[in-house]
Amino acid sequence: MAGHTGNSPRKPAQVLADIKRGKFAPVYILFGADTAAADELLRALKEALVQPGMEAFDFESVHADELEIPILLQHIRQPPVASKRRLVVVRGIDRLSKGRQRKDQSEDGAKAGQLGELLTGLAALPEACAVALTCDYSGPMQNALAGAGLGKFVVDLRQPDAAELSALIHRRSKELGISLEPGAVQLLLDVSGDETTLLLGELEKLATAVEPGDSIAEEDVRRLAGQSREFELNTYIGRVMRRDSAGALAVLERLRDWGEEPVKIIAWLAGAFLRRVADLEDEKRVRLCLLQLYEINRDIICGHPEPFVLLETFTVCAGCPRTERYCPVYTDARPPEFCVRREKRRDRSVRQGPSGPTRGPEKRVLRAE
Repeated sequence: MAGHTGNSPRKPAQVLADIKRGKFAPVYILFGADTAAADELLRALKEALVQPGMEAFDFESVHADELEIPILLQHIRQPPVASKRRLVVVRGIDRLSKGRQRKDQSEDGAKAGQLGELLTGLAALPEACAVALTCDYSGPMQNALAGAGLGKFVVDLRQPDAAELSALIHRRSKELGISLEPGAVQLLLDVSGDETTLLLGELEKLATAVEPGDSIAEEDVRRLAGQSREFELNTYIGRVMRRDSAGALAVLERLRDWGEEPVKIIAWLAGAFLRRVADLEDEKRVRLCLLQLYEINRDIICGHPEPFVLLETFTVCAGCPRTERYCPVYTDARPPEFCVRREKRRDRSVRQGPSGPTRGPEKRVLRAE
C-alpha cells in the first residue's frame, strides 16, 4: 500500500497528509501519550471514512479489555453499512494481559496472552478494514508490535519536538480561522510547555478573543494567556528542562510570591521528566532528577518548613553540567543518591597515600579544586 511500506514509526503530520489524500491503512497504532495528536488523527479518520448520520452503524469506540479478543476482532472485520469503511477505535491495548494462554488452546494462537492474540489477528486483517488502537509508549510494547509485523502501522505519538509543535499550531490555527506571527508561536510554546492539550486549549482561547481572519501577535498571547499562573509554571518547567537554572530560579521566586503550591510544582516537574525517560541520551539524568523530586515531595509532606528552599536546590541540581568537580550545593563527604556527579566526587575524595588509596575529607578536596 502506498505510503505504508516503511517500518519506521510515522509522524502524525505524515498520517494526516495520507488521510487527506484518501490513502488509508487497515491499522493505525497510536503509540504514545500525546492525546491531543491522537484525538486529531481519530477525528480526521472519522470525517474521512464514516458517512455523517451513520455513526451508529459504521463507528465504534471500545476499551481493549471490554470484549473478548475473538469478539473484538469480529467487530473490526464487520463490513460498513453505508460508509467507505467501518472505523473501530480500540483504546488502551497496553492494558491487555501478556501472560501465556491456556494449554488447551491451539499452538498457533498461543503467543502471549490477550495482547499476542490481538496482534496476531491485526496482522491478518484485510485491507478494507479500519481500526485505530491507542497505547502508551514502552520498550516491550514496541518489541511486541515489531515482532507481530505491525511496525509499519505505528504512529509515533511520543512528545513532539519544537518543529512538530509549531506545525501543529499553524495547522490548528488555520482550522480556527486565525493566524499567528512567529513571535506569537514561540511565546505560545513557552506558555504551554510540552503539553499539547494545554497548547491547543490556549490556541482555542485566543481564537475566541479575536475576529476570524485576524493575525495574532506576541503581545496578544502575552495579554490573553500570560496572566494565568500556569503561564509562569510552564515557563519554569521549560527552563528547568533546558537546564537554565538562573532563569528558572527567577520564575520560581515569582511562583512563591503568588502562593503556588510546592506539591503542584513537583507534580508538573515529575510529569515533564517522566516524558523524557525514554530519551536514552538523557536517561540517567532524568531518573536522578525523579529520585530527587520524590525525596523533596516526601520531605514536604512530612512538614519541611522551607519547601521552596528544596525546590531551589533541585532547580540548581537539574541544571548541573556534571563537568565541574566542585558542587556549590552538596559539599559534604556523603553526596546524596540523586547527585548527578556523585561518582566523580566520590572518586576525587579517594587520595593516594604511601600504602595505597586513602579517603580524605571531601570538603577540603573540593575547596582545593
